[in-house]
Amino acid sequence: MDIIREFNSALAGLSDGRVEGRRYLLGVSGGIDSMCMAALFLRSELHPQFAVAHVNFSLRGEESDGDMTSVEEWGHIHGVRVFTRTFDTKAYASENSVSTQMAARELRYGFFKELMDSEGFDFLSIAHNLDDSIETIFLNIARGTGLRGLAGIPVRNGRIIRPLLGVSRAQIRAYVAEEGVSYRDDHTNFESHYARNRVRNIIFPEFRKINPSFLNTVRRDSEYFREASQIIDGVYEGVRSRTCTQDGGVLLIDTRALLTEGHCGYWLNRMLREYGFNSGQVADIVRCMDSGQNGRVFRSGSHELLYGTEKMKVYPLMREEEGELCIDRPGVYDFKGLRFRIDFFPKPAAFSPVSDGSVLYFAADGLNMPLLCRGWRPADRFRPFGMRRGSKKLSDFFTDLKLDRIQKQAQPVLLDADGSIVCLPGLRIDDRFKIKTPTTVVAGVSILSR
Repeated sequence: MDIIREFNSALAGLSDGRVEGRRYLLGVSGGIDSMCMAALFLRSELHPQFAVAHVNFSLRGEESDGDMTSVEEWGHIHGVRVFTRTFDTKAYASENSVSTQMAARELRYGFFKELMDSEGFDFLSIAHNLDDSIETIFLNIARGTGLRGLAGIPVRNGRIIRPLLGVSRAQIRAYVAEEGVSYRDDHTNFESHYARNRVRNIIFPEFRKINPSFLNTVRRDSEYFREASQIIDGVYEGVRSRTCTQDGGVLLIDTRALLTEGHCGYWLNRMLREYGFNSGQVADIVRCMDSGQNGRVFRSGSHELLYGTEKMKVYPLMREEEGELCIDRPGVYDFKGLRFRIDFFPKPAAFSPVSDGSVLYFAADGLNMPLLCRGWRPADRFRPFGMRRGSKKLSDFFTDLKLDRIQKQAQPVLLDADGSIVCLPGLRIDDRFKIKTPTTVVAGVSILSR
């Protein structure tokens, strides 16, 4: 039968051309697809070494227990080792604030990975078929997708292989019927409560009326989309290297360089997707590029983008609360992602407070302890080192340094117990606390990481 040839060819190709000596773990639910896969492994002329893993999610009561029993019996009859694990999936979903489907996926693959590592399996074989892959494409289109989403389910992802991905569900049904392979039906597959089932039970029958072989038609197109995606991935890496740099945890995008690349919307969508920005936000950013608008802020669930006509800066999203640190002894402190160390020591006889930019020294003799570290406030003023009289607003000082709004927000301010600003770690000390000849105790603030 074609399904046997397809399976043997796929298994050899996915095993890097060598099946002998490889060990396979099969994810088997007891349903028609996975039992067909198990039967093909059992009867394959390639004679692969394999075992079966089954997860009981405890979601369908006696039906779930019956599925596990049937898989165990199949293994006993055919001399195949069967690993099983039972989970309280609903409890896991509640404890981890995820959907039942996501909980089942995490539990299933966690169990499979544990077995592969402990038992030394080379590959995990999953029984996804051609229908599953095309269903995934339709779902991706409905939810919004790039070229990768149009490529369907990958036939191999690391150690996970899918040797039935080129086989239709109709072929599986025909093989199972002819060979008398036993399996159990999950009644929920015939209901249309889930999106995938609606595609399978409602949409696909309509497409078959238009084109009876539409699965193979979409399959060919998905292969082209996969190749196109790989080509564009290579182009994208070049665009990203020419337009993006990383400064610690901050992504810097050269706006002008990106404009010269063209297709800004597509490249930006690729760049910003991993930071949680959606296509609507990307469209607004492109409009800023077209209009020359400056200074707009865009937020995702995890990051904040500050738009500039020269640079776009993508920062990790900061906590809203200001937070304050009481510093009453030497040590390492963390303020909004900036880690710094403060030390106190007697001033050496020949001490020369030359800073390399990452360390600031100031006189500690007259400090009123404890020190307080907090964020800046609009009314804050200090006397920057080198300024002999008067004072300057912190906001003006930040503007002189061309700090953007997010950099200002993240900048710690160190004050003594009287409320006088002593220094801005990483930037400048207050001139009133500079080290002089009579100074006997020195404090040093070292920036460890941003």
